[in-house]
Amino acid sequence: MADSEARRALLGALEAFLEGDRSMGDLDQVLPVLDGYLRSFAAPGFVCAMVPIPPGPVAEYEGVDGVTRAWRDWGETFETIRADAEEIRQSEDAVALFVNQIAVTKHGGVEMTKQSAMVWLFENDLVRRLEFHLDREAAIGAAGL
Repeated sequence: MADSEARRALLGALEAFLEGDRSMGDLDQVLPVLDGYLRSFAAPGFVCAMVPIPPGPVAEYEGVDGVTRAWRDWGETFETIRADAEEIRQSEDAVALFVNQIAVTKHGGVEMTKQSAMVWLFENDLVRRLEFHLDREAAIGAAGL
C-alpha cells in the first residue's frame, strides 16, 4: 500500500472519528474540513462523484469546488445531513470510509438513515477522485476491496 502524505493525513483524520463518538458532524461542519484537505492533496483534474444506488446515473463535479456543489445539489431536499463513521478499509490505491448517514427532510421533517461510503482514489500520491456511494457493494468494488 502506498504511504503518502495525502494518505497519512486522510487516515489520521478518519481514525480520529472512529476513536471518538464516531460523529462526523453535519454537512456544514464536514465540508470546510474536506475542502481544506483537498486543496492540499487533490490531483490536477480532480473529480467528485455522487454515486446513487444502481442503475441511477453518476453525477460528476470537476475540481475541489465540485465537492461543495455536489453536496449542495444532493442535499437540497434535506434540512440536515450528518454522518457517523463506522469502518475504514484500504486497498493499494484507495481508502474507503463506511458511514451511516442520517438526514431529515425539509418537508415533513422525516428522518432517514442510509448506510453508505466515501471512497478516496489516489494516483501519484494525490487524490484523483472522491466518490460518495449510497450502495456499499459498489463502493467496495470502486475501492478494489
